[in-house]
Amino acid sequence: MVQRIAVIGSGISGISAAWLLVKDSEAKFDVVVYEHGEWVGGHAHTVELPSLDGTTKGTVDTGFIVCNPHTYPNFLNFLSQLNVSLVDSDMSFSVSKDRGVFEWAGDNIDTVFAQRSNILNPKMWRMICDTIQFNEQATDIAEAVDRDLFDQGTGKLKNVKSASENDIFTGHPYAQMTLAEFFEKNNYSKFFYESYIVPMTASVWSTPADMALDQFPLLTLVRFMRNHMLLQVHDRPKWKTVLNGSKTYIEAVLKVVKDVRLTTAAVSITRSKDPNTITSRSVTVHDSKGSIETYDHVIFACHTDQALKILGSEASEGERKVLGVIRYITNRAVLHRDSSFMPIRRKAWASWNNLLDSTKSNAICLTYWMNRLQTFITPDVYGDVFVTMNPMWEPAKDMILGEWYYDHPFYCNDTIASQEALNSIQGQYCTTYCGAWTNYGFHEDGLTSGLLAALSLGAPCPFPVVLNGGYATHRLPPTPPAWASARGVLRYTPAMPTHLAKTARREYTLLTFISPAWIIMYRLSIVIMRLLSNLPFV
Repeated sequence: MVQRIAVIGSGISGISAAWLLVKDSEAKFDVVVYEHGEWVGGHAHTVELPSLDGTTKGTVDTGFIVCNPHTYPNFLNFLSQLNVSLVDSDMSFSVSKDRGVFEWAGDNIDTVFAQRSNILNPKMWRMICDTIQFNEQATDIAEAVDRDLFDQGTGKLKNVKSASENDIFTGHPYAQMTLAEFFEKNNYSKFFYESYIVPMTASVWSTPADMALDQFPLLTLVRFMRNHMLLQVHDRPKWKTVLNGSKTYIEAVLKVVKDVRLTTAAVSITRSKDPNTITSRSVTVHDSKGSIETYDHVIFACHTDQALKILGSEASEGERKVLGVIRYITNRAVLHRDSSFMPIRRKAWASWNNLLDSTKSNAICLTYWMNRLQTFITPDVYGDVFVTMNPMWEPAKDMILGEWYYDHPFYCNDTIASQEALNSIQGQYCTTYCGAWTNYGFHEDGLTSGLLAALSLGAPCPFPVVLNGGYATHRLPPTPPAWASARGVLRYTPAMPTHLAKTARREYTLLTFISPAWIIMYRLSIVIMRLLSNLPFV
């Protein structure tokens, strides 16, 4: 019997779930995707880019941009199935404070000291020392948590009654710690975390700096940095971007997923809540165009606040508890050619450029240099092209090419608790939830959760779905309903992924190149900073 599935939301989670359900010619699923917006893909949003002379048009991404083979294994397998090509990209980072009063970039020694006066700035050297210390300590914390949670021989959880328990990290000293608490406890300099860790965290998760410092969970950050090899020097991931933009893979998916209803929102849903009376077509969806249709199962691939709004009084107590704590931050993305949103010193220009204003700690302003991120955007044809999140001043009007708004999940301890409890509501009342919010919030996480939703309904996958990039975790896939069987999922293992085995060396520094002379200088700087630590300007 063909199962009718409603998918609400056409971002990476929704379209990946829909794709897996219908891609097999023998698939026994009839899938309808509801999308309230005007395009498919959510944050995978490619737009036209006019050339400088207006004679040609290229493409540029304004949301999702990059991936890499190590931490995006499912996404790359997904693209391979769609015959979509990748090209090289770059993931460098810079910080510019108060329009150039202080600047640095992380490419190499030269860019770290792009502002030459910083060579004699003791705060800068203290920042380097603190970076070395933080990278070592963060690695130890991430590995210690894995050792505490998992038996290294069997890969099974230790002394945990349920994989969905909210208190699974209880007892670990860093369980509920925020970045602010960690830095204060370990005597890191304010200059270090305000000039490096907080701007990076705010940039990665599109979160205001003060919220990143005061509320962001330490374990989430250190695990992310460990997984993405940001705590080491060599063998970092080779970043990639989709050739001609992410619309390329969206178009390939739409050749398979036929019934996608744009500008059609799911307004309300009714479900049978009595497990003894649940039969086929137990879910009824009312949409914004007045249509009413019935389904066997619904996959919510939208934001959790939107899901609760659609459910209304239908939401169970468990759904309200799990989904209701997730918060979102709305960010404005402006596509433009105004270089005033880059560091003052060209040498400090990077792929990601965090602009700080010492008077606005509650802001996040980040400029993506798209020519460096997507190399098919050539400067001689298109000029320097930028996407700025939440510009602190308005770009020159004649340089603005478009603007859009994106919502990003806000990460705090409540978010982690919700993730832990998610399986307690998965599959209930013919309903499954997915989205990037279920893990770190990135494209790989959204795709993985979408594939898991489809797998839990019995859809076969042409490649093994690797959870969390192969890193240890206690979180399990959703439990399949009675009529379905899950397949093709690789459980997490506690062992370090093989691609990281050769990089588990103690190489802690901010820089991407170190000569023996610089190593000596770093060691001397530690001694110097100990002597300077009691001076008021350090």
